[in-house]
Amino acid sequence: MAGFDETALKRLEALVARSKASGKLPASEALELKELKLLRQTAEIAKSRADIAVAKRKIEDREKYRVGGLAVAVGLSRWNDDELKGGFTKLAELSDAVRAELAVKGKQVRVSFQDAPDDVVLTALKKRGFKWNATAKAWDGSGEPADVQGEAELGGGMVEPLPLQPGR
Repeated sequence: MAGFDETALKRLEALVARSKASGKLPASEALELKELKLLRQTAEIAKSRADIAVAKRKIEDREKYRVGGLAVAVGLSRWNDDELKGGFTKLAELSDAVRAELAVKGKQVRVSFQDAPDDVVLTALKKRGFKWNATAKAWDGSGEPADVQGEAELGGGMVEPLPLQPGR
């Protein structure tokens, strides 16, 4: 603890022991005892503040890793610093409604069917912006999986979330 070293601790322990044994210390030693107790408390507070600062920094670092990881996942690692700052500034200025819309677009899902579904089901998927993925032989789009599930079930389909990919 800063400012409160081994020597101060030993002196404090000695004064406390003498105080308990004799009941009363001379005025100068009583004052020294109070000062040492205050110094110990101050050191403990400083240590607690340092622990809090470390905990805050860890939380901030986790947030930076989370945001940075998402940026890398969507291919932003190729952008230079000025482009990134400009893009993040634009994102920060978005309204709540636009941010909510982006959140839905961030949830990529795939709908696959054993057998070809009815035109009603396909039309519903197309209206949601789903596109046919010939490679996967499924429909890819964005939205809440639970919302898409109802339409997929009409045609016997299965909904699965897709990992975030660059360019989406």
